[in-house]
Amino acid sequence: MAEVYIQNEDIDHIRMTNDTGAALVQFEITVIGEIVAIADEAIAVDAIGSFHVEEGIICQAEDFVTGEGTFGTPNAPVYWDPVSGDFSDTETVDYYLVGQVVTVLDSNGMMVFTKYYQAVEITS
Repeated sequence: MAEVYIQNEDIDHIRMTNDTGAALVQFEITVIGEIVAIADEAIAVDAIGSFHVEEGIICQAEDFVTGEGTFGTPNAPVYWDPVSGDFSDTETVDYYLVGQVVTVLDSNGMMVFTKYYQAVEITS
């Protein structure tokens, strides 16, 4: 039977390699492997940096894919387009499911969602 040593419990931030192909700015959301991560700092391509990965953190969003930013239903899924870096309320192939709406889109164009730990790539 294989045993492991637990290095740290209750990890909210971890250091990972930015293998996304693009430099990240602080607070930019991305997917590293299958983890929904928010850059804690500016991280160059292929550099190791700190990411906030905690499940359930509350995030505010105001950058939406054109025509896909209604977010009028509480608890609805939140998708993320890795090409544009914008959020969507429409399940689309190659987007990632990254969270769930907490507060619907307000009159200022702001939506609040809770971030998942694991991203789910939409494949069909």
